[in-house]
Formats: sequence, structure tokens, C-alpha cells
Amino acid sequence: GAARNAIKSPIQGTAADMIKIAMGRVHAELRRRRLQSQLLLQVHDELVLDLQPREEGEVTELVEEGMRTALPLPGDVPIVVEVATGDSWLAAH
Repeated sequence: GAARNAIKSPIQGTAADMIKIAMGRVHAELRRRRLQSQLLLQVHDELVLDLQPREEGEVTELVEEGMRTALPLPGDVPIVVEVATGDSWLAAH
């Protein structure tokens, strides 16, 4: 268990830092652009937004970029960002 935690902790800590940075950037950019969509909450490695349908393309792009560039990672570490929409968080899954 200790060895597993020693390996897992830095990865989870980095992921937590990434989502916090992305969340701050996405929120700030939504406000800067005066968009009506709102960042509601974070659930694990997901950001949940109240998305205005007419802003879907712009907000999707903004969220993808915010998540992908939150932290510079060494080498060619891919950051995969998936975006889904629905009438509820459950429906988006």
C-alpha cells in the first residue's frame, strides 16, 4: 500500500493542480469575454458548466484550451480533454 501511495500521490497532486488552474483560467476568460455561460463546479477531474447553447462552440474551445495548457508537462505528455453536453451532468455522460 505504501509503495502504491508513493507512486499515486504525485500524479493525483499534479492532476488536482491542473484542474484548479484550468478552473481559474476558464472562469476568468468567461468573465473577460462577457459570456453568459457559467462555471458551476468541479467534480473530480471534470468542470461542470451552465452552458448557453449559442456559446457552445466558443466555450468548448475555451475549456479545451484551458485544460490542455493548465500546466506545462515534460516531453510529449498528451493531455486528453473530452467535452460532453447534456441537459444534466448525468445526461452528458
